[in-house]
Amino acid sequence: MNTNIANIIVMGECMVEFGHAAGCSDSDNLYKKSFAGDVFNTGIYIKRCVKDQANVNFLTAIGTDENSNEMLAMMEKESLETSLVYQSTSAKMGLYLINVDSEGERSFSYWRETSAAKQVVRFLSDDLANPAFENVDSFFFSGISIAILSEGDRQKLWRFIVKLKAAGTKIIFDPNYRPMLWSTLNETRAAYAAAFELADIALPGVDDHMVLYNAKNAEDVATFLEQFAIDEIIIKNGSQGMLLSVDGKRSYIDVDPVENVVDTTSAGDAFNGAYLSARLLRKSAEQSANFAAKVSACVIQHKGAIVDETVFSQQLIDYPM
Repeated sequence: MNTNIANIIVMGECMVEFGHAAGCSDSDNLYKKSFAGDVFNTGIYIKRCVKDQANVNFLTAIGTDENSNEMLAMMEKESLETSLVYQSTSAKMGLYLINVDSEGERSFSYWRETSAAKQVVRFLSDDLANPAFENVDSFFFSGISIAILSEGDRQKLWRFIVKLKAAGTKIIFDPNYRPMLWSTLNETRAAYAAAFELADIALPGVDDHMVLYNAKNAEDVATFLEQFAIDEIIIKNGSQGMLLSVDGKRSYIDVDPVENVVDTTSAGDAFNGAYLSARLLRKSAEQSANFAAKVSACVIQHKGAIVDETVFSQQLIDYPM
């Protein structure tokens, strides 16, 4: 790992994904295996955008089985740092299945109750002397990252993040709310409040805040988050654009409509990855948001959470930061 360039740690879960193979219908029952997860996807898009100008270290726990080793190989192929990928001997990666109905609507079935990623804080607590935790510029995590943890492990994570923040690391949080992962709304709100208190940058979506906090629009989200004194807030609102609040100053950014929408699975993950890559390279919040919108628009015109690397790199040429 090059220690002379920017370093970001992204913490989350990667799962085995089974989706219908190209050209096959539901009745064929033929599935293609791949790997995905919100933070995992974001980490890949960060690295693809920054190339060799920053290190991206994925913090997670996986198993020692064949699927886990295949995912580890994929990470290495994508040039992600893997020194913080812990391998559990007692658990394996979670798994999910994607089905698409006759109207094109996707539904998901999950098997993640015994996912190794739930153990990540326990591994982390025994590895605090790891050099990977030194000189960390940014630390990114999501609502899913904390939803899969026990309450005790969540508290340990907060203490770890407090230490990172005290050492000068920027803390970045995307709420990415998934109701099925939480017991109650109050549990979610308490965990999110702790995350927002620590965050220097927040990447919320209007839809999540509508459910969690009864927000009606992006302005409501910005007003709600004022209580946490977050330096930089990028509020994503799909085709309606973005609201930026930087040091308390609000501004709007429009986005160009996308006519050929194929798959929106990773729209937010790609946006986050592109935005954070630009910020790592010291672009302004506005420049970063514009770049991220273009990258996200590119990704949703292709099938799958992670676009083919060659295709992505070719299209990235048209989207200078």
